[in-house]
Amino acid sequence: MRIKIDVRSQILDLLEDDLRDKVCKPLLKALGAYAVEKYHGPGENGKDIYFAYKDLLGEYKHCCLFIKAGDIDKSGKNDIRKIKTSIEEALVSPFINPLENISEVYINEFYFICNGKLNDFARRYIQNLLQTRNFPNFKIIDIDKISDLIKKLISVYAIHIDKAYIFDVNNFDKFCINIVSFKEQFESKKIGANIFI
Repeated sequence: MRIKIDVRSQILDLLEDDLRDKVCKPLLKALGAYAVEKYHGPGENGKDIYFAYKDLLGEYKHCCLFIKAGDIDKSGKNDIRKIKTSIEEALVSPFINPLENISEVYINEFYFICNGKLNDFARRYIQNLLQTRNFPNFKIIDIDKISDLIKKLISVYAIHIDKAYIFDVNNFDKFCINIVSFKEQFESKKIGANIFI
């Protein structure tokens, strides 16, 4: 895989809006998430992005990404203690189910994502906060995990979509759209093949 500026360096430079729109949303869609929607703004209640996926029983799991740019620690603008209220809002605030637009639902899974690093204090703080609220389904994703996910996605799909693809944060969304199309074509062929067996 050829990369002009490595994935990690490009993502490290992003502000929160670009991290959400140029990386997180396309990545979720390419990974197979349903109803990926931006919730950022006054009514977000701690949810920067909503998405869903189906579990093994075919039930939708309602999830949210809580996104922060930069390193997370216990001082400055990204003091984890200042973020606590927003995290709690994401967990307890009901919202209209984007898949049906009629019933209210709550988050089943919570993903805290940042394009920096979380120091040990911040990581433990989030884990303790969510565990004391008896919220078992959460993930903490930092710059290393985001970079690894993107590299893996490229290594699996570039051969089918664009063998010459080089990661660029400004065209990653188009690459992810092509992954979604490729998966849809693959599934339609697979389903069609099964009908005649």
